[in-house]
Amino acid sequence: MKISIKDITSLADQSKKFTGVCDIQEFSYLGSEFSINHVEPFDVVLSMIGSGKLHITFSTEAEVSGACDRCLAPVSFVVPVSVDETVEVSEGQVVSDEEEGPYSFVDGEDIDVDELILNEILVNFPAKILCQDDCKGICPVCGKNRNTESCDCDDTVLDPRMAQFLDVFNSFKEVK
Repeated sequence: MKISIKDITSLADQSKKFTGVCDIQEFSYLGSEFSINHVEPFDVVLSMIGSGKLHITFSTEAEVSGACDRCLAPVSFVVPVSVDETVEVSEGQVVSDEEEGPYSFVDGEDIDVDELILNEILVNFPAKILCQDDCKGICPVCGKNRNTESCDCDDTVLDPRMAQFLDVFNSFKEVK
């Protein structure tokens, strides 16, 4: 969803409210694919502060689905989205910040609400996505989901720096 700022920037201390809609359905993050199932309805408020600053605010929640980081089972979770941005405006257009450069959510005279939502989702994204707190993951040997099936695989991971000692012990076993 894009909102034109042309009308609101012409008058100082003016506010406008818009009904927000999220058009993003899928996105990639850290090599994984995610989909946005639902975004709670929200109102976008654009307010001019004096004649040189535009304040953008809205809050909502997004239901995102993806794969569990341990067992790859599908999982859904809610990410809070709260936008509170102030940008400088000159002659009806947003002026790039000298320190940060151009804003990713600005397209000429338009504010891209979808880009603001995606930025907030990525900032508030959980560090680990798990189907349950005690997810056992996938067996590294046979590939079974340990939450649904058990296996008798030996998944002992040896330190490669100790491989020389293992060779010595194995050679003594052969001598007997």
